[in-house]
Amino acid sequence: RGARARAGGANCRACSFWQGVQQRGGGGGSSSLGGKMEADIPAGFSRLDVDTLAHVASFLPCSEVLGLDCVCREWACAFRPPRLSLHITRVSLRGTPLSSALRAFARRFPALSTLSLRGSDACGRDVGVLCTSFRSLISLDLSGCDALQDAHVAAIGAALPQLQMLSLSGCRDVSDAGLAALLAHCRSLSSLLLGWCDISDFGLLSLSSISTSLTSLDLSGCAMLTDRGVAALMRRCPRLASLQLEGCREVSGWALATVTPRLRELTLSGATLVTDAGVGAVARACTGLRQIALRQCRSISDAALATLAAHCASLTALDVARCGVVTDRGVSKLAAGCSQLASLQLEGHADVTDASLHALAAGCPKLSLLNLWVCSNVTDAGVAALAQACPNLTSLDVRLCSKVGAVAVSALAAHCPSLTALYTERAGPVDDEAVVRLAAGCPRLALLDLGMQDNLTDAALLAVAERCSQLRSLSVAYCKQLTDAGVSTLVAACPQLSTLDLNNCTLLTQTTLEAIAAHCPRLQSLDLGGQPGSGQRLATDAGLLELAAACHGLRSLNIRYCSDVSAEAVERIKDLLCANVQVRQ
Repeated sequence: RGARARAGGANCRACSFWQGVQQRGGGGGSSSLGGKMEADIPAGFSRLDVDTLAHVASFLPCSEVLGLDCVCREWACAFRPPRLSLHITRVSLRGTPLSSALRAFARRFPALSTLSLRGSDACGRDVGVLCTSFRSLISLDLSGCDALQDAHVAAIGAALPQLQMLSLSGCRDVSDAGLAALLAHCRSLSSLLLGWCDISDFGLLSLSSISTSLTSLDLSGCAMLTDRGVAALMRRCPRLASLQLEGCREVSGWALATVTPRLRELTLSGATLVTDAGVGAVARACTGLRQIALRQCRSISDAALATLAAHCASLTALDVARCGVVTDRGVSKLAAGCSQLASLQLEGHADVTDASLHALAAGCPKLSLLNLWVCSNVTDAGVAALAQACPNLTSLDVRLCSKVGAVAVSALAAHCPSLTALYTERAGPVDDEAVVRLAAGCPRLALLDLGMQDNLTDAALLAVAERCSQLRSLSVAYCKQLTDAGVSTLVAACPQLSTLDLNNCTLLTQTTLEAIAAHCPRLQSLDLGGQPGSGQRLATDAGLLELAAACHGLRSLNIRYCSDVSAEAVERIKDLLCANVQVRQ
């Protein structure tokens, strides 16, 4: 059922070559792109079926996929299947001009319906290619492409009137005029993301043209919006289910008093005019509210939590991190009234104690995410009670909770097998024994922050290496007893690592860097920094160049106070990574 069968059994030149290699017992290797056949192609490669070849292609960056169908006729058949979605970033391009990549992908995937260019730095020329090449798109993500202007947005609207989802978040030069030109053509948009665009109350008037289809709208960071514009928006868009107004400092909760009862998700984080009374107006109007974010709304207190508990029994996610005054009283009422709560952000509230944790344990058995960062009065006993009552817990943040340590970690290991993220930086002491239990009880861990736990040794890393192969992010900053042996074993066992923090691990040497280069191809962020006079010996010119050659996706590298690294090596690293990496020195 492979490509050769569909080609009528005819062998192309490349496949005949592979068969000869197989007969001679050819060794392992790969062919170079562009049609050159190397003598080290693996034996039997030509016998792989189409599904397997497509699976191989899914691991390759865009710049290499572009050349796969140039190798031979059979590969041309195998690597041109119908494809509906594609994500292209500046990193995946590896220096290939975006416009060239878009033309090539348009030829290979003419039926593409979803395209993400988030982080690709697309410009006006690229938009021109996009508009002429991908006529079937219904979903387009241009987030962070801050070179785009009103004229480019108007061109997108004219060329792709069938769009249903469009993200322009971070396109700061897109204004009311561009939005109006877009919506003159795109009348079927159901999701529109305009975060940090130059949109005012006047621009919101044009949304009336999609009032019957719009269900999700992001206006975060649109600083010119006021209560008047948002209130008019609420009246014009009765189907709106998700609204993001993060950082809109001129908007208060009263603007949403006439909000549609269909609203399910609301973000008001950083909207400093929002008060308890405003949240009360929203809660009474939207009794079906599922998620609300009020982070850094300084006037929010226990009263808002009590109102939400009284009117929004279906609430599943609440963010009141770093708000005004939130105490055990408010959290207890919330837990009693919102039994479906699955995510709760309580970061920065020192008045929250074990009483809140006991209330959550009694009233919210579905809790899966809890942020207690800087809740300095919670203790091991409270976390242990929560762990026992909430076995579905997947993420817990107890950073700077000095009374939470090894006992709490052991309780999580015993009762929360689905735990995937744990933050314990600068919490109470966590020792090797607790980490060994954690690794055994929570094998799905993907993020582990053990920063500043200076009791830890290689024994903890060996346990994580043995049990937690899905680990993607690890911080062991300031764990000064760790050695090359422990870190090297861990990176060899966790090939999915994308973030690694080794800041001030003073016993580590270039041996660790070589192990990272050999085993962490997906690495995106690496911290090797130190302190003045720390004697950091980890980063050297040779080690960093080897790392850059192996880890093509590296985007953040901290080498502060690494005195053995030269300026020439840093420039060479940037060249190897096509200037996609941010180096902190």
